[in-house]
Amino acid sequence: MTTFYAGDEAGDVSFSFAKGASRYFVVAVIATDDPDQLRDALARLKAERNLPEAYEFSFHGTTSRALKEAFFAALKPLPFTVSAVVVDKQTLPDSFKVMGKRSFYVFFVSELIRSIPQADRTAGILMLDEFDRAGKTIADLKKALKVRGIPRGFKKIGAKRSRGESLIQCADMIAGAIFRKYTRGDDSFFRMVEGKVSLLLEYRGKNHPASLSISPSRPPQSATLRWVAKTFRFILHLYYTPLASCCQIQRQG
Repeated sequence: MTTFYAGDEAGDVSFSFAKGASRYFVVAVIATDDPDQLRDALARLKAERNLPEAYEFSFHGTTSRALKEAFFAALKPLPFTVSAVVVDKQTLPDSFKVMGKRSFYVFFVSELIRSIPQADRTAGILMLDEFDRAGKTIADLKKALKVRGIPRGFKKIGAKRSRGESLIQCADMIAGAIFRKYTRGDDSFFRMVEGKVSLLLEYRGKNHPASLSISPSRPPQSATLRWVAKTFRFILHLYYTPLASCCQIQRQG
């Protein structure tokens, strides 16, 4: 059975905070063995709300709170899980600030892939929202996984425009809900899908502790993460090593 993964981001990759850059950058990836259930649910919701078939669900583009609530309510009973990384850009070391936008994006997507148990993504298909139209982001991501020694796992990694892929729209909405939780302290939408979250990685700089939250609703297959999941929520320290471009996770206590 093929597992389908779809990812999108919220926030921006800029460090120009004085000009309005976001403090947080979020990447969310959903995983499902039955993508048509999600696609059909979105199609039904559009019909119920008299929306055009081509309507694109986007957290920031969907301004109606009632429609957002209806969207997350429609997702709640469906078979999928969420893995996400939340980056606090204001705490990152200077080495990140000289990265190009695409390199920054690729680094944290690869971090999220590293955190998803390899057994879960083996032979899966990963679709990301287009970060650039030239397709260079996907090529850079594949190269980054190889250079950083992160097993790819996925049999296919590609990019699609969110307008034509409902799974990516789901990832967009969830990334937006997580982004709002961190930027505004409003977790009302996040709570509607919190039970689907199997991995939420908070990423900060070396001198700022981060946490790895694992939902008990879907115990990870990795033996290490299974042990962590017994407590439902375990606080970890995450350290970034700029020269090695890697992360070291240490369990507190």
